[in-house]
Amino acid sequence: MAFQFSLAAVLRFRQSLERQQEILFREAAQRMAGVRREIDAVGSLVTEMAAQEAGALKAGVSAAELHFAMLRRAVLLGRRKQLEKDLSGAEALCSARNLELQRARQQREVIETLRRTQLQLYNQQEKRQEQRRVDHLFLLRREFLRRS
Repeated sequence: MAFQFSLAAVLRFRQSLERQQEILFREAAQRMAGVRREIDAVGSLVTEMAAQEAGALKAGVSAAELHFAMLRRAVLLGRRKQLEKDLSGAEALCSARNLELQRARQQREVIETLRRTQLQLYNQQEKRQEQRRVDHLFLLRREFLRRS
């Protein structure tokens, strides 16, 4: 008789939950990485704009152009501040998803450990039964040879 794990449906369910949690964690990590890239891009723009403004000031620039540049920089700095808040939220979500993934993995591992233990017991019982059959055949043969 083949080994049948009585909690196979539970194990499949736990594996499914773990896969779902892994997908959610990866999505959160990708979101966090995307926000970081966007923060870096805005930072690069601010740095580039500062360099352009410095060059424009040396060359001479009108007050309107200077005012417009300052407004652009203020908008970019506001955007970066908002992105940093978004990053904080994304990091918190990623951390929470990671905890949920670890919990799901641990629950799956408990069921798998139970399955491995039951499989080992099953294999031991099968070996014992096989040994009993071999011993029984040996005794039958010995008895047969003794009577002959």
